[in-house]
Amino acid sequence: MDSAERRKRIVQILTNAKGAVTGTELSQQCDVSRQIIVGDVAILRAEGLGIVSTPRGYQLIGDILPGVQHVFVCCHDMELMQAELEAIVDNGGVVHNVVIEHEVYGNLEGTLNLRSRRDVKQYVKKMKDSQAELLSRISGGIHTHLVTAACQEDIDAIQEALESLGVLYT
Repeated sequence: MDSAERRKRIVQILTNAKGAVTGTELSQQCDVSRQIIVGDVAILRAEGLGIVSTPRGYQLIGDILPGVQHVFVCCHDMELMQAELEAIVDNGGVVHNVVIEHEVYGNLEGTLNLRSRRDVKQYVKKMKDSQAELLSRISGGIHTHLVTAACQEDIDAIQEALESLGVLYT
């Protein structure tokens, strides 16, 4: 298959997937290296396709997020990261991203798309295994999360849970 056919196949796989698809899975299904997939995804993004990289793999995103949206401003260190994320997903939220404000670069964003405790555990494991620093370390721990939930009651429950953890920035 040529590169155009392969990119169509990648879009088809991501469209039909029920969740994230790893680069390794895509490379196996397209019979190319993972690096070729990385390049193809970059080209598809440049063409305007909404593909995000998450801790669990690639996902297609739509323009409109379902449900109620809220941006939570938080501040904590690595020790409270898992508790913060679990408080959100346990109360019906989806953590779409983490954003910090950098004095030179402006907003820096990491895509998360965490929907469950399983997603959170995999994300935390990747952070620990790679010995990565939190993006918010650059900003003294201050960061935001775009969160969606089915209803305002869920957002209110998330806010209450984050307040009880002491991670909301005021």
